[in-house]
Amino acid sequence: MRFFLFLLLFIACGTAHSTPFAMAAQAALDREFAAPAISYLLLDSEGRVLAQRWPEGVETPVSPGSLLKPWLALAYGEQHGDSFPSVYCQGTSSHCWLPRGHGQLELQQAIAASCNTYFLQLANGLDRSRARETLARYNLQGPIFNSADSSLIGLGDAWKESPLALARAYLMLAGEHNQPTPALLLRGMRDSAAHGTAKALGEALGENAVFAKTGTATCSHHPRAPGDGFTLALYPAAQPRLLLLVRVHGVNGAASSVTAAAMLRALGATP
Repeated sequence: MRFFLFLLLFIACGTAHSTPFAMAAQAALDREFAAPAISYLLLDSEGRVLAQRWPEGVETPVSPGSLLKPWLALAYGEQHGDSFPSVYCQGTSSHCWLPRGHGQLELQQAIAASCNTYFLQLANGLDRSRARETLARYNLQGPIFNSADSSLIGLGDAWKESPLALARAYLMLAGEHNQPTPALLLRGMRDSAAHGTAKALGEALGENAVFAKTGTATCSHHPRAPGDGFTLALYPAAQPRLLLLVRVHGVNGAASSVTAAAMLRALGATP
């Protein structure tokens, strides 16, 4: 706990990543999470890198799976006056990852559940050119122009972003918490940690303690696996001071949130 408090103090003072406290974070994560299957990126609230281990480099684009869904929703909201549909997810028959389906969903619930059906409907109603303008404001590349709707929800590899750019974009989103669509997205991310796909974080830190989003992506490195799990966490939710992005080789997004929770606990985060 003492380490975590000192780390936050130095972050608040605008300390760069080369401080002793950032080096202590790097050492703690390397010591306790040395498994080669784990990649991570830790930022402060200003987007400065505190610690990292990402074999391809944090500026190399990767497919982050459903971590892209909030950005699809943000672009959709700008094109539809911050108004979102209510969608019924039937499961397999409506192309969702959950065979039995999620039932009737609004945007906040869809973020928490990471429902494919819901976001495929948003993708179908999106102007791609205008969406690129929205994404560019957050320094995101966006998908290949003529890619399928499924690419907009993080399926396949037609939409790649670098871990660093994606993490910093989420920090920008958190800073817009008073705006309608960002507020909805953040509430969905809070619910994801409380009882959704990232519930391991809520179980470890408290259900309202963290904003989180998970994703399962196509494995892009060797040895090949069926997929890689991603978790992005902003802690604490009341005033995010740390952003942790974790990728775990060979698991799904929900499983990677267990690792993310353990990493934040190792940095001193408590319920």
